[in-house]
Amino acid sequence: MNKAILTIAILGLLILFSSAYYSSPADSRIGYKAPSLVLGNSNNGLAPLQQHRGENVLLTFWSSDDAPSRLANQHYDRLSRADGVHYTHVSVNMDRSKAVFNSIVAIDSLNRSAQYNSTADAQSNITKSWRLDDGYHSFLLDTDGKIIAIDPDEKTLAHLR
Repeated sequence: MNKAILTIAILGLLILFSSAYYSSPADSRIGYKAPSLVLGNSNNGLAPLQQHRGENVLLTFWSSDDAPSRLANQHYDRLSRADGVHYTHVSVNMDRSKAVFNSIVAIDSLNRSAQYNSTADAQSNITKSWRLDDGYHSFLLDTDGKIIAIDPDEKTLAHLR
């Protein structure tokens, strides 16, 4: 009887440890797998992070009424167009108005293919899962989808291979 209980306990521990080893938790902190990014129906169901699996991704969150995040998005957009860049820029706008989003993309001369607008319904979940309560940030993801930097500088981006 004791051997059966011991065997069951050991098998349970093996299952527990192997599942903890193979599935890393998602969190918006450095060293963790990036949370999922669901933008709602505004982009025809596109999932921008899934499109770039296996690539380094610079994910930028911004809003037209948050000047620092808008300026950061402009800066990262321009950097991403340079020759020899080893990452893909994905920009997520958090404005509730699609018309405002489209106007800002045109005014700021942003790369339209890198710009996404989240729906109002999705914004609460995005803010929570990416910890954006204290403001919008940019996240650098490695080829495995782990966060390696938050609000990276040009030097960090230049060292990507």
